[in-house]
Amino acid sequence: MNKKIGVVCILLVFLMILPIAGYKLFSDRNYDGNVSNAQTVSKIEDLRGVWIASVSNIDFPSKPGISAEKQKKELDDIISNAQYMGLNAIFFQIRPTGDALYKSTIFPWSAYLTGKQGKENDNGFDPLAYIIEQAHKKGIQIHAWINPLRLSMGTTSNPTGNINVLSDNHPARKIPEAVVAAPTGQLYLDPGNPAAIKLITDGVAEIVKNYDVDGIHFDDYFYPSKSEGKGVDFNDSASYAKYKGSFKNKDDWRRNNINTLVKSTYNTVKNIKPSVQFGISPFAIWSNKDRNKEGSDTQGGISTYYDHYADSKKWVKEAYIDYIAPQIYWNIGFKVADYSVLVNWWKNVCRGTKVKLYVGHAAYKINDTTQSNDWLDPLQIPKQIAYNRKSNSVDGSIFYGYSKLKNNTLGIKDKLKGIFVSGRDPGSTVPEDRQLYIASPSNGYKTSSSRISIMGGGDPDQPIYLNGKKIETSSNGYFTVYMDLKVGENKFVFKHKGKETVLKITRNTKTTSSPYKMTKAEFRNGYFSPTQSMTMQTGKKITFSCQAPAGAKVWVEIGGYKAELKQTATVDANKGTLTPAKYSGTFTMPSVSGKERTKSLGKPVFVMEYNGKRITSEQSNIISVQSSKYYKYAVVNTSDAEAVARSGPSTDYSRITPLINGAADYIVGQQNGFYLLKSGVWTATSNVKVINDKAIATNKVSSVTLKSNGSYTDISFKMPVNTVFGVKSASNTLKLTLYNTSGMSVNKSIPSDAPFSSIGYKAVSGGAQYTFQLKSEGNYFGYYAEYKNGSLVFSMKNAPKISKSGSKPLKGLKVVLDAGHGGSESGAIGPMGRYGLYEKQVNLGITLNARKYLQSLGATVVMTRTSDKTVSLNDRANLIRKEKPDIAVSIHNNSMDVTADYTKHTGLLVLYSKDSSKVVAGYIKDQLVADLKRRDDGYRWQSLSVCTVTQSPAILIEGGFMSNPAEYEWLADYDNQVKIGNSVGKAIENWAYANAR
Repeated sequence: MNKKIGVVCILLVFLMILPIAGYKLFSDRNYDGNVSNAQTVSKIEDLRGVWIASVSNIDFPSKPGISAEKQKKELDDIISNAQYMGLNAIFFQIRPTGDALYKSTIFPWSAYLTGKQGKENDNGFDPLAYIIEQAHKKGIQIHAWINPLRLSMGTTSNPTGNINVLSDNHPARKIPEAVVAAPTGQLYLDPGNPAAIKLITDGVAEIVKNYDVDGIHFDDYFYPSKSEGKGVDFNDSASYAKYKGSFKNKDDWRRNNINTLVKSTYNTVKNIKPSVQFGISPFAIWSNKDRNKEGSDTQGGISTYYDHYADSKKWVKEAYIDYIAPQIYWNIGFKVADYSVLVNWWKNVCRGTKVKLYVGHAAYKINDTTQSNDWLDPLQIPKQIAYNRKSNSVDGSIFYGYSKLKNNTLGIKDKLKGIFVSGRDPGSTVPEDRQLYIASPSNGYKTSSSRISIMGGGDPDQPIYLNGKKIETSSNGYFTVYMDLKVGENKFVFKHKGKETVLKITRNTKTTSSPYKMTKAEFRNGYFSPTQSMTMQTGKKITFSCQAPAGAKVWVEIGGYKAELKQTATVDANKGTLTPAKYSGTFTMPSVSGKERTKSLGKPVFVMEYNGKRITSEQSNIISVQSSKYYKYAVVNTSDAEAVARSGPSTDYSRITPLINGAADYIVGQQNGFYLLKSGVWTATSNVKVINDKAIATNKVSSVTLKSNGSYTDISFKMPVNTVFGVKSASNTLKLTLYNTSGMSVNKSIPSDAPFSSIGYKAVSGGAQYTFQLKSEGNYFGYYAEYKNGSLVFSMKNAPKISKSGSKPLKGLKVVLDAGHGGSESGAIGPMGRYGLYEKQVNLGITLNARKYLQSLGATVVMTRTSDKTVSLNDRANLIRKEKPDIAVSIHNNSMDVTADYTKHTGLLVLYSKDSSKVVAGYIKDQLVADLKRRDDGYRWQSLSVCTVTQSPAILIEGGFMSNPAEYEWLADYDNQVKIGNSVGKAIENWAYANAR
């Protein structure tokens, strides 16, 4: 049999038996207009809906008082998005608080629509009539969603508990005895009063008679629970006394009131138009099993039966409704209320009844980091749909959180389209309808490289061709190809799923300058040093250098002085007539006579003699000398946690021991916006306050005391000057040098908690040096220092202290976890670019799971971010300085430049910036590599802002390469993010055990 003919025949047979099998659209009506295949019939779900909330302007309208035209545009957009996702029903909230988003003779116009309750909508526009008309053209049903009891939206702290908040024409004003100021701060109709139920059913009748709605829908607002009202019960004593009849128990009476409301509504709908459906979406837990043996195996804080007095199970068993859509707003595996447990419970409730079971899904929780970590999984809701299908008892899905769908958060909009329109398996790791996407480079990219990586993705079930040849893709459809480039325009033609995509890349010729050829006696331009103006104290040496012909005599003339330069090396002649050579020499800054603070020596002039010729080159920078008689010192004064000290006068130089506030030292030089201090460190001029014409007192340590403060061991050096200090560590020692200071020996007992066993002292050139002998190799965990009460308190971090026992063995451990990037900083991209996960999302998923692991064992975990927000590098580092944890770990994932071969870069790497973090970096790396079975990319030093803290070990983990499709596929899988997070937590746990005191 021809395959295509066979498929069509099978499909026709299937369509013929659908009504018998129950797989049909739950409304039998047909609509005019073009109906997509997704809306015509579904093999699995007969209902695929979305809630559109108008209360508080959540979804529609975007704000009160917008024009009718804008309202139409927003409604059109809702319909368009629903159709794109293959949804066939919209649950449109038309009466959020006893006011209407439709033309009613009973209820006033809604304040959420017009800005004032009772005020007519712009041009009398009727949103309900419009959305019905437009949606039906697309084969999409409209269900009128009503909050039957709620009349206002106050809160416990800001109540709207007076009937005067309602408009003058509000029907509730005619029955004030049926209105209750609920303890939630809201006004409610009292369902114990028959007048309230009549008002609700009259309103429903009006809608069903006047509008071609497909259904009437109630949500989960019945009696407000005591917990919602801070322990205060709903005040319906008057109606209970008047209408309780034979009921002896108020709880049963209340449940009967809600049953009466539901049954009356059902009868009202069916008496007017039997084809209109009536359904309810209650809170998903009818009762917990521990309270009622017929309840679900859950541990929810509230239940509909006991807290909302809504017997949702009875409605199903006695068929008061056409469908029930429990709001199962928890993830699969959630301990308190497992999605799968609740689906199975409702499945059994509905079995044998004519009531259909739809599931309410919590789309609003997608990527919400205040929820269970599982909502970071892009496939959480697709997995739920897959579970529904597997159950063979769920007739449809309704999604709450339209904005998450509209914004395609974690790709959910495309995933629903793939499932409901393209028929993709929701249980697949790629449920969306994947088209070819090229993530990098962009079309029109220009480069001078001879090769380039092209990265992208497509449908894993369909081949991708590049210039006529099939290319290899990963199991999820990702690919990278490393292509040669010819000079000029390169055209790469991709074909996928019958579509052609052309990528153009231009290779420029390298604009390299011609090789330098020395053909005459001259100074080589651009090779003079120094080039910046500077001031140095008398006696300081500066180095002059240049390039000139080999064999020349070279010197520098400056301020009447002369500095000879010696030839140090020759430079490749590049076949020039002469051979260029490097020349270098030092110049000692001269003294300054009189009372001058500084004296300008003018511009340096480089001079050479070669073959009898004298050649000069005057520079533009000015060299000045600072008098040794001029006392000028700096006091560190910064709003930051500490001032950065560097080995040279620019940010290109390495960071060294930071300067703490209050530290004082003489200024002996200035260059490029930096001061050179007598201790030999450079710092930006903005970091200090300058004191002129005043000497620093002679500094001498008068006493040394030691004390354990728990997390640190404090070593206090009593001395009159807040001196600059330096810290250097080796495998077994830590050396603290107090510059410009006379010291003394330490004859004190060492606290047992201290990470060192002894302290040695010796005088060194320019200061006092204290050597701490570490108790074990690499057992150095950082330090912090402060000037306090005339002493430098140098606090060395003790080893972590943990309980090591019970269910919380890590109690006492403090960890800072940093999820790299965030907010406006997306980090690296993967093969799907903006249609896939950014590095910031992967980092956060891993980090939150590491937190979960550590907290479960009793550790205190502080996060630099817990959501998608921008956090500066400085703020991240300052948080570590403030918290002083036992360990700080930053989670990142790597990427390569587009000119690299992405497939060659794999593995896990750990970085550190301070000696106190080196051993930790190696330990954590080994643990992760072994546990995750990752390629070992090593651990190494790199200057990283977040790791330059001294207060504790701080490392940065590069878990994998986003730019490698295979690695991205692994990283993007949420189950692997859980695995990596657990592995990071386990590595920290093992490190704490191995080092605990």
